[in-house]
Amino acid sequence: MIFAVVSSTNPTKARQIVSISESFNDDGFSKLEVVWTENSQVFVTYSSHHRLKQFDDHALFEAQGTLFPKEKVYPSWRENITEMQRPLASNIYTKMAYCQCLNGEAGIRLIDAEIDVLEALSTNPHPNIVEYHGCIREEDYMVGICLSKYRCTLNELIRGQVPPDQRSPFDPDTVISGVMSGLTFLHGLGLVHDDINPHNIMLNDEGHAVIIDFDSCTHVGAESRGGTPGWSTNPTIAQVENDEYGLDLIVQFIRGEYNGENVEPFGL
Repeated sequence: MIFAVVSSTNPTKARQIVSISESFNDDGFSKLEVVWTENSQVFVTYSSHHRLKQFDDHALFEAQGTLFPKEKVYPSWRENITEMQRPLASNIYTKMAYCQCLNGEAGIRLIDAEIDVLEALSTNPHPNIVEYHGCIREEDYMVGICLSKYRCTLNELIRGQVPPDQRSPFDPDTVISGVMSGLTFLHGLGLVHDDINPHNIMLNDEGHAVIIDFDSCTHVGAESRGGTPGWSTNPTIAQVENDEYGLDLIVQFIRGEYNGENVEPFGL
């Protein structure tokens, strides 16, 4: 199976693709499984298109899909979750909970675990840790995690993917010291981020590093999710050393000495 995640960020589109996967049968014929979201609901459909690129916006608009039950997509609302009131301010980014829908109950557990970490961190905020504002509630479900928006990821900046007028000020030493400060804070709480890579480091308007994406974050000694290929040793246990390894590669990445190519620990 060829799997591609294609997340749309265009808010004007009523339907946004969550993922497209292409599978082949024994006769060599392929089909596409397309998962999309519309108005906080998630649908799946199967297409006879033989190539991923043939499933365009028109095909998505015309698609008829099967609805995922909400209990298979979203965590149940809990009273210990901070509820975010709407409408949301323009400086708020919403991480939609459906991003884990393909992982079933395991995905829902990951979302719940991330919320627990963010709720705990919000009582003791740190300037190099993403700012959490609460979650969006729809009926009895948690459908989105509300976080502060930042300028760009470190990966986008280093790879030249940010227009000049949208770039944050960039000083390598400031960024590296910011990541170190955020990690030291987490480790002091007995937590390991466990997925430190340039995609999970953002820069704010002043050019300071902000660590994001806490769905892998867990307590020291707990089971590890393995991290991101190219930026991790694929560990089985969450340890401070996992974050230190990721940080060392980020330093090399900033210096132009590493490009995320070592995926051998993942057997890729």
